[in-house]
Amino acid sequence: MRIAICDDDANTQQRLTDAIEDWATARKFQVNIFRYPSAEAFIAEWPEVSFDLAFLDIQMKIMSGIELAHYIRKTDKNMMIVFVTSFSQYVLNGYDVNALHYLIKPLSSTKLLPIMDKAHTIWNSRQKSVFLVSNGNGLIKLPFDNIYCISMLSHAAKIQTENETYELRKTAEELDDILPEYFIRCHRSHIVNLFKADCVYKDSILLSNGKTLPISRNNSKKINDAFIRLHTER
Repeated sequence: MRIAICDDDANTQQRLTDAIEDWATARKFQVNIFRYPSAEAFIAEWPEVSFDLAFLDIQMKIMSGIELAHYIRKTDKNMMIVFVTSFSQYVLNGYDVNALHYLIKPLSSTKLLPIMDKAHTIWNSRQKSVFLVSNGNGLIKLPFDNIYCISMLSHAAKIQTENETYELRKTAEELDDILPEYFIRCHRSHIVNLFKADCVYKDSILLSNGKTLPISRNNSKKINDAFIRLHTER
């Protein structure tokens, strides 16, 4: 698990690093920790350097941890964020950026351990539900839940998220074996994530990002039944 600590206090950075490493040693987990003295230093490397979990100090000199979290959430909805602060009144601000938790100073291992256990559980579950795709600068993890649809090309699959498109060297048959059941073939050339579908018509399906995909005649009943089952049996 790749972890960022962004705090302008060197002592807090060190205490967090020591506590996380002690937790990882006790649990026999592997972690890579990156430390940044400011939000600006973090932004200079991210997203080329990606993280699963970030500890953000709320009160920093120029850009605050809250502002940094909003900056992260513009493009990354999945990075787990833990705010570090001396003031409990900031806790409500975390709802806007889906913060995993808050650490109130002074820091202690007792407070940190359950947060790290929860973060690792989430991280571990995601490892089984991601594709590794190239963003032009390197490989990134693309969670299945971020995918709207997949279009099959002659030698690859074109994966569409809300704002990005990626190519993956997989056949339709290989994807069928990997993807969960809420991904379903609506057409010979298209696989759709039904959780991203707003409306299912007789010959087309409207996704929540406004994109429309065709439904072949042979797949019409299968898509309709799967859509109903998905939203009535959960």
